Amino acid sequence: MQIRTVLISLLIIIQGRSISCLDLGHGIDGRIAGGELARANQFPYQVGLSIEEPNDLFSWCGGSLISDRYMLTAAHCVEKAVAITFYLGGVQRLAPRQLLQTNNPEVHFHPAWNCQTLENDIALIRLPEEAILCDSIKPIRLPGISSSNSNYEYVPAVASGWGRLNDESAAISDSLRYVARFVESNEDCRYSYANIRSTNICMDTTGGRSTCTGDSGGPLIYNDPNLNTDVLIGITSYGKKSGCTKGYPSVFTRVTAYLDWIGEVSGVSYS
Repeated sequence: MQIRTVLISLLIIIQGRSISCLDLGHGIDGRIAGGELARANQFPYQVGLSIEEPNDLFSWCGGSLISDRYMLTAAHCVEKAVAITFYLGGVQRLAPRQLLQTNNPEVHFHPAWNCQTLENDIALIRLPEEAILCDSIKPIRLPGISSSNSNYEYVPAVASGWGRLNDESAAISDSLRYVARFVESNEDCRYSYANIRSTNICMDTTGGRSTCTGDSGGPLIYNDPNLNTDVLIGITSYGKKSGCTKGYPSVFTRVTAYLDWIGEVSGVSYS
């Protein structure tokens, strides 16, 4: 194993399931660390993913619905998926408004996805059937192409998911939770992670309020006052291996860095 890979594996823990090339282990557990309980229909774009891999391994991740047929998640979540069950529109994890299943998932990985460095940790999934849109199931808006240069530094943002409540928790959350924090500048984030790139976006976790194991692939959203609506600005990627509640930033894939690719694959694009 290359030294660079060893260092990365010691530094970070994937916020949902471990990616195979870093061999950090598998399993389903957790809740948002230090978060609040979500209300019904508060996050209608939130998708839960139960992912089956070879040898009867299972994991849990989040995702964001961006149209009635496409959703975004982290590439490391679905790297080895052989079957996926999609939970749409629910606050209670096992009580979705719509349940979809496929044994032949159509997953589009970013062509530059690198599981060793976690660069370009983003994937599009085409749902096996159309999502039935309603108050509980609605796509999240993407930033417009004109917003590609927005860094969102220090704006308030919200992450949601079924991840761990704290570093000691080992139980799967039955309820969707969320945490509201501020986006941290990449410059500040590099004090914690030397490998932060322009394609990442970081969230402050002061006070132990953070994404955690089980939240990977889930959304980071910002309520854009110019659009008067929530927009998807991040996809939960990783955090410090030492723990979710230690105050280190949470790292996300920056959605604005991939708007052209998302549009090309899914047809979803905003000016």
